[in-house]
Amino acid sequence: MTFPERDSRRQDGVGTTDDGGALAELGRALRSLHDGDRAAAEAVSLGTAAIPILRALLFESDSAGIFEPRRRAALALAALRAYDVLREFVATWEPAADPVQRMGDEVALGAAARMLGGAPDPKVFAVLFAAARRHPVPGLIEALAHYRCAEAIPIFAKALEDDLMRAAAEEALRRLGCDALPALVEMASRTEIGPCGRETASEIRRRQSALNLIMELTLTADLWQSLRALVDHTDAEVAALACRIGIAVAEDAEKRNCAQKLVDLLERAKWPLRQEIEDCLSEHFASAREVVDRTLRDLADNGTARSSIRRSLQKIQMKSSSSTA
Repeated sequence: MTFPERDSRRQDGVGTTDDGGALAELGRALRSLHDGDRAAAEAVSLGTAAIPILRALLFESDSAGIFEPRRRAALALAALRAYDVLREFVATWEPAADPVQRMGDEVALGAAARMLGGAPDPKVFAVLFAAARRHPVPGLIEALAHYRCAEAIPIFAKALEDDLMRAAAEEALRRLGCDALPALVEMASRTEIGPCGRETASEIRRRQSALNLIMELTLTADLWQSLRALVDHTDAEVAALACRIGIAVAEDAEKRNCAQKLVDLLERAKWPLRQEIEDCLSEHFASAREVVDRTLRDLADNGTARSSIRRSLQKIQMKSSSSTA
């Protein structure tokens, strides 16, 4: 839902002589899940007269976690250019103790932050930055990403650990490019063991995310030294990503080692990881040729055993032959 922007400084004639009854009715309609969209559009058409009603709604936490009316209020306030209200809301926001209520509050916070994101005002950036340090949510991460400020890299990197914020954090780090590389290498290489005595699924996804982003950037041989141990990681995707980086930038001996580990990973890789490994080995066939040829010879006498690996290696050979033909 979007509205045409209006200037909140404009003193509209509509609604300025209202005795309060119509505005009170508008407030009730804004809180309706059925009539809220219509009421929000009407609020924008009223101009500045509607700002107090919208502000009250935005600041009104719902114990049931219902957030849609407050999200609409944030959009309407932005359409009225009432950015001071949105900034105040983000700056003073505090998480509720009740988890259900807090969920709705977080959506409202994210909506208000998105409306502020990219505003050419240092005060806005300071408010968003402080709020994201206290209690990051996807909307705050998205809003901060507009500024492409290296100061926010630690916030984005930390957000990679959260399943709900990871996509927003990835996009924010992607915008920062090579400036984010040291933080990404640290996030990929850091090991945190959970209460169960091993890495949690969320921690593994954090590694995968960081490595995928590193793959998009220019990696040096020096940084590779921080990642080389990951080629032996128990998670197939983490190990494959590390090998794909190594086969691209490591010394020749380590490139061949990465090729061998990628071939070994074919046995337990599922699609699409198998396809990614095949593409990588085809792209770096000069480093992988010896391993691929030897493995195919070893498989020649195995009958149907490991036939899927044989097919993958044959595909790699054929791709490489066609690319050099």
